[in-house]
Amino acid sequence: MEKLCFGDGEKIGVFDGESVSFYESEYILRYREYAETRTKNDEWKFGGDGARFRGDYDLYNARREEKVVAFINGVAWKEGKVVYSFTVNGSSGVYCKDVCEKKALEEHILSTSDEEILSLSRGGDLLAVTVRRDGATSSVGTLDMNTSELKTLTEGDARDADPCFSPAQPNCLYFDSAGVGRNARGEFTGSYAPAAICALDLESMEIKEIAAEKKFALVKPKFSQNGDLYYIKRPNRPEKSGNVLLDIVLFPFRILKAIFGFLQAFVAIFGHTSLTSQTEGGDNPARGRKTEARKLWLDGALIDADREYKRNAKKAKGEAGFIPLSWKLVRRTAQGEETLKSGVCDYALCKDGGLYCTNGRHIFYVKDGTCRKIADTERCLCLATESVAAAPSEIFAL
Repeated sequence: MEKLCFGDGEKIGVFDGESVSFYESEYILRYREYAETRTKNDEWKFGGDGARFRGDYDLYNARREEKVVAFINGVAWKEGKVVYSFTVNGSSGVYCKDVCEKKALEEHILSTSDEEILSLSRGGDLLAVTVRRDGATSSVGTLDMNTSELKTLTEGDARDADPCFSPAQPNCLYFDSAGVGRNARGEFTGSYAPAAICALDLESMEIKEIAAEKKFALVKPKFSQNGDLYYIKRPNRPEKSGNVLLDIVLFPFRILKAIFGFLQAFVAIFGHTSLTSQTEGGDNPARGRKTEARKLWLDGALIDADREYKRNAKKAKGEAGFIPLSWKLVRRTAQGEETLKSGVCDYALCKDGGLYCTNGRHIFYVKDGTCRKIADTERCLCLATESVAAAPSEIFAL
């Protein structure tokens, strides 16, 4: 089986055909260490003798740690090494990690605080990347791994994302594009038009739409060696679910829960304590809770991860993910459209005709109608095999 690399939260995973290994991002580790040091250095401002003398002693603020939000955005292979993009507290970058030599230092390719580098797809020495500069729009471009030169190729009020090179057409960049939904005041409504698959000619810079549907978003296009088009097809609007009668019955309890939550937040902010017990030995369900609902934006869609996981767990025993089952991995050939697997958020094609795909919690290998789980993850949203598309012409690369 072909080697696979993937992002799992803020870690990098590698499947060598038999087993899975996980690696830390050195950049993220250094950032966390720096944040911890900065927190300790600031304790004197609120918790030391000087603070007591000034009258602004506040042990609660002195021990408040800086929150670090970090995750891997995209991965790709480069001569046995893993190239990955990441976001940490608003800053972003691209690094190259040697997963064979543990003592080797990571190679710096790009760092930026003005934009986020999201998806990665390799074509020779170039990476096709998604560049996001605000919360609603994004562009596609290329990043030269040798010179660190970043070129943005599209613009406009749209979410252009997930670019890739075609093995048959190296001078053509394929990506998905969705218009941004805005109200009369020009504000982002939180929704997009159905994403279409487009092709960008890197010589003429002409863009053509090659696949689109009125009610479905088509995202993450990729081409196999024989020219088949793969993509993820999902409803452009989230599925409505719920039980009206149950909502009516639970309404008073939800009101009480909201009131309790407000009081607990009020006491925590102004009283520097909690309404619930914080003892180590207590069996308090509110202490250290880590199962709060997680909502995340993915390809222009908002997913309630916990809700989707519970819904999927009833149908997929032991292999459920938090990606809606309405998200389908599709292959389009001259004979028509074929659904390969449901509940997929990313995939990577293999040289042997198979592919890897993930539902957020598990990674599968699919080939000839068979599906086998190869890894369990916490939050896998991107993966890549060693298969590399041909590089664009030297004219464009210069």
